[in-house]
Amino acid sequence: MNYWELRTIVSKVIPRMTQLHLSKRKADHVREKGRKSGYQQFNLQKQEWESLQRLLNTEQVSSFVEVSLKAQACPMPLNLDCYDGLKCPYQCKYCFADSFRASLYTAFFDNSKTMGIRHCNPEYYKTELDKLFKVRGKDPHDLRNEIQRSVALEIPMRFGIRFEDFLPMEERKGISLQMLQYLADANYPVMINTKSDLVGKPDYIDALQSNEGGAAVHVTMITSDEALCKKLEPGAPSFERRIAGCKAMVDAGIRVVARIEPALFFLTDEPEHVEEYMKQLKWAGIENITFDTYSYSANNPGIRQNFVNLSLDFDRIFVTGCDSQALGSLLLEKFMDLFREKGFSCSSFDLGNVPTNDQLICCEVGDYYKERGGGFNYGCAVVAARFIWQKGRGGKPVRWSDFEKMVMKRGGFLSETLKEDVKALWNVAGNQAYSMN
Repeated sequence: MNYWELRTIVSKVIPRMTQLHLSKRKADHVREKGRKSGYQQFNLQKQEWESLQRLLNTEQVSSFVEVSLKAQACPMPLNLDCYDGLKCPYQCKYCFADSFRASLYTAFFDNSKTMGIRHCNPEYYKTELDKLFKVRGKDPHDLRNEIQRSVALEIPMRFGIRFEDFLPMEERKGISLQMLQYLADANYPVMINTKSDLVGKPDYIDALQSNEGGAAVHVTMITSDEALCKKLEPGAPSFERRIAGCKAMVDAGIRVVARIEPALFFLTDEPEHVEEYMKQLKWAGIENITFDTYSYSANNPGIRQNFVNLSLDFDRIFVTGCDSQALGSLLLEKFMDLFREKGFSCSSFDLGNVPTNDQLICCEVGDYYKERGGGFNYGCAVVAARFIWQKGRGGKPVRWSDFEKMVMKRGGFLSETLKEDVKALWNVAGNQAYSMN
């Protein structure tokens, strides 16, 4: 059964939501309770009232390199974000990151709503990275810090995980460009996640191309339908601009991976647009694609209202691709097969499809970084799922001790806490989104 046959069957099982009238209700992604205003505390020593405020630096990102909270599942969890803000200018209707930021910042800071888009201090980042890079070449087993172990393993640093790092203001300020150039000089591997075409401009291509440690770019393009792109991603560059940027990078020898995340079944999968999408990827020279189903984090009244305001059926998309996890995995498998038939290498972070991914690393960059000396977080659920699938063929028992031994040979777990998290997932416990069931 191919994707189109399965899609037809599913369309009869999960009905469409009928919308009888147009809605333009405000889509509030989160109820912002905020902090108490005018809060004061009496200082007994000074015998006076003091105003207590927790203020966010609204001009500069003060955080640094981090290991993702999804490290128990992700082979590439080392993040280096250069920009941040309360709201992303791309305004993607399916994105739930803005709601997380709004909830976090309004809960802990008194001045978060005055924040626009802020960026890091590149000189501070470079100084801290100079210190951190002293662990390169050391045995990861001898290091206790998750970040130090990640660097010792040469796990690529990822841009654009929490916020878009290549917005139009980046072309003026060049903050991300400075960091790319610094990492290129250090020959430390990098990977970019973006919806921007800026990375296809000459200065950025030069920074990526000159990095002997490797530089790969994930470009999110969920459909070739320009009209739908404009609805779903009103502030982002067009599909045409993104694909042109991709071609410029591919022509320069940079690994470019098309990213269909989220795959929105019954919306971004119309046959003529899927065919055009593959045609344009071929034109650009892209050979690798990574996919994922819709995250359960999108189960948010504000996200749903975004779709309703556009007369789009959020409920059917969500139930099919996310709420029914097994069904979403099956649909995604058949959807990826359409691209495989055309010669594309396809992988997914969706654990239902991880065992049969075309690459061990679900970002479709494992072969690329490995030949350049890059490393990965092998002690994670994605690698564990592949290990179980490959070693358990023919009904053979697969033991945690065997997996643990393999991970230790490849640099070990990033921390004891992560090791216990992955072991819990192995035993179908812990975070069920990533468990080995």
